[in-house]
Amino acid sequence: MARGIGEAPERSPAAILDMVDYPATPEDLAQAAAEAEAPVDTINFLRALPGPEYQSRDQAMRDFAEADARFGRGGSDVNHRGDIGKQMTEPAEGETHHP
Repeated sequence: MARGIGEAPERSPAAILDMVDYPATPEDLAQAAAEAEAPVDTINFLRALPGPEYQSRDQAMRDFAEADARFGRGGSDVNHRGDIGKQMTEPAEGETHHP
């Protein structure tokens, strides 16, 4: 789902945030999307928001990136950063660090 590209703006996840009273849970947002006959991707995206409850539209918007990453949407791959400190200080298996 490309939010904002090729979809009716009033059915986008961001527009749904304007249709609810706050506080609202991700399930409340998904229900509002279903009632607005939004696409299934929009409903599922809103259901994927990580917060238990949102006090405002802006608070929910801040979690859009995390929800997007959870399902690999937006055409970008999410790479886990791993333990960067360990990777920088310990040699890979079979290699040695030279002083």
